[in-house]
Amino acid sequence: MRGYGWVLSWVLFYATLSPAAAAASFWGAFTPHAHFEGEFVGNFAGGLARGGTGTAYFEGGFDWDSEVAGAYPGGKVVARYLAVDTGQPDQLYVGDAQGVSNLTTDYNISRLYKLYYRQSLGSFTARVGLLNANDYFDTVDTASYLLCPSYGIFPVWSSNLPGSSTYPFSSLGAMVAIGGDHHLLEAGVFGADAMHPYRRPLTHGALMLLQYTQAGTLGAGDYTVKLGAFRNRQTAALAAQLGPQTSGFFGATEYRFHALGLDWGAFLVGGGAPKSVNAVPWYAGGGLRLKHWFPGRPEDVLSAGFSRVSLRGLPHAETNYELTGIFAIGPGVTLQPDMQVIVHPGGKLPTALVGILRLDIDLVSLVKSQGVAL
Repeated sequence: MRGYGWVLSWVLFYATLSPAAAAASFWGAFTPHAHFEGEFVGNFAGGLARGGTGTAYFEGGFDWDSEVAGAYPGGKVVARYLAVDTGQPDQLYVGDAQGVSNLTTDYNISRLYKLYYRQSLGSFTARVGLLNANDYFDTVDTASYLLCPSYGIFPVWSSNLPGSSTYPFSSLGAMVAIGGDHHLLEAGVFGADAMHPYRRPLTHGALMLLQYTQAGTLGAGDYTVKLGAFRNRQTAALAAQLGPQTSGFFGATEYRFHALGLDWGAFLVGGGAPKSVNAVPWYAGGGLRLKHWFPGRPEDVLSAGFSRVSLRGLPHAETNYELTGIFAIGPGVTLQPDMQVIVHPGGKLPTALVGILRLDIDLVSLVKSQGVAL
């Protein structure tokens, strides 16, 4: 009976409110989200061919918080819609395996992206619904400013399992997290066919993920260490499209510190999926992130990194070197120039030189800056 206490509390709370007050509390718990990004990608040398193309991205939706609504603590509903018109620079010009932009996809997308419920009870959190597994597993905060997709999800997962629950697809799934700021254990099960999340989700395979995170203070800074593993269960008939039945592991370490009046961050990442069915058996990367490097501009960021993948059956590994900067040009608006050198794109092509210019607009922040209440 105790497990249903929050339900009874919610019913009694709304029973004592006037209809107008209840409606105000309910609608006041919504937080809108709307985000646009547009970019141009140009390949200036090497790779497949010289040339450029553009990508446009929009993601919008809302969060609803049960506690803000005055109902019960720890509950949240998350809904997002995604639309992407992709220029496919990797397929047309660069010819690399890792990708040069975390916006581009193999498909033009317009679909419901996320719709899930989250409930937190003390140190325990559960999520269920239409989820993107990469929002929680295999993430590295200090690497998130770089545009090469390998820093956002390691290729030993994404390249070997193209149908799994990662951008631009989400799948039906459930996950739990136990712990707090210093120790966190997360486990999840997601449909392996995120391209078609509602098509026989119980028989089109399953992606299982486990991750442990430890964080704390070391010397003059803060560290985070993550260790994780995945297993993809799949039938032979769907392996060619969605990825084989396989498994792998990944890890990351981050260190954030202040020196010379600047905010520094460093990271090292890596992973493996050594089974012979995997096209990418090994991955390694690392880099630096610098904030507060220019007085009076706390939102500006500089970042540099390298990302290297081994490619089974090809003569060379592929290595991406990237340098990028993010510059605030207005409330909710940033401009990001980016340069990348890709050595042996696709394991066999001549070294490519790629430039990217991205415009990022948080539409909610932009509207609020004009005095509009949302």
